[in-house]
Amino acid sequence: MNTDDRIREQLAERTAEIDRIDLDERSLFGMLGRVFAGGLRRWAALAMAMTLIATGLTFWTGYEFFVAADTESRVFWGVLVLAAFHAVSMFKMWFFMEMNRNSVLREVKRVELELARMRED
Repeated sequence: MNTDDRIREQLAERTAEIDRIDLDERSLFGMLGRVFAGGLRRWAALAMAMTLIATGLTFWTGYEFFVAADTESRVFWGVLVLAAFHAVSMFKMWFFMEMNRNSVLREVKRVELELARMRED
């Protein structure tokens, strides 16, 4: 066994522990669950409630837009549907940014763990 094979073997052993943790986060729902488990879980719950409200508003204002009789009403409901849709989009962006932050933090912790293990050896 050459040196490269030994290094690969040792790295595989060291990362097996962290890879078990990563199995839970391989899906979108697993990553989303981590947002609700972190320190910002109350904000995440509030943002999810606001997302559901904004989604309901989007459907309601969209319906009103399509059944409006005159042009003024269509413009009014059209602006409202665009604003509600924009709110839903921004809440979704916040959730995806939080999921990305959690992933980056996990990778930084992995690097810190590897550095600590290298110092011990």
